[in-house]
Amino acid sequence: MAKGAQQRLLETAKHAFAVNGYQATATRDIASAAKVNISAITYYFGGKLGLYRAVLQDIAKRVMQELDDKIVSVQVLLSDENTTPEQAEELLYKRIAILCSLVCSQRLPSEDVAVFLHEYFVPGESFDVLYQELISPVYTLTAALIVKATGNTIDHESATLYTIQLFAEMFVFRSRKQFILQQLNWTEYGEKEMTKITDVVISHTRAFLNLYKK
Repeated sequence: MAKGAQQRLLETAKHAFAVNGYQATATRDIASAAKVNISAITYYFGGKLGLYRAVLQDIAKRVMQELDDKIVSVQVLLSDENTTPEQAEELLYKRIAILCSLVCSQRLPSEDVAVFLHEYFVPGESFDVLYQELISPVYTLTAALIVKATGNTIDHESATLYTIQLFAEMFVFRSRKQFILQQLNWTEYGEKEMTKITDVVISHTRAFLNLYKK
């Protein structure tokens, strides 16, 4: 089935924003590549900014769908008063492994990751879309899991600061991928390489938790 004009615009814009960034992307080029009249951008999205926000919303939705059942399992664990720090820590490491896989492997389209990382590291006026629909809920749950894993000996602010550092570490493995592949003589992030990356990230988190455990 042929894709509608709105979907073609969304997919074409995502590619253009991933390659050129928001500022350097012209709406006429998006419309031309999508084979629609430029007025369709205004009709469907209200303009270039609206189109960009729609791209960010699509990325956030895709990631949250990948994490949906994992988020539920974390919420259930956090709401159970009988949950032990050990159980929380085990789930935290499983969550880190999943997030590393999402960020570094090919589970998410490279264009999604490129647009996300650019907006994350160089926030614009549309950053609130990513923050409200993706970053805040994921970071908040991760920080809460860290608090639980220490037996509530760390305050939420400190846990949040470490969560920010944790995700920054994972993002580095993606944003500096070409350098890392060359430096380590790897050809790609395969299963073996992803295991090594995940082990490094988890070991840092384990060391951090050990500072606060009773």
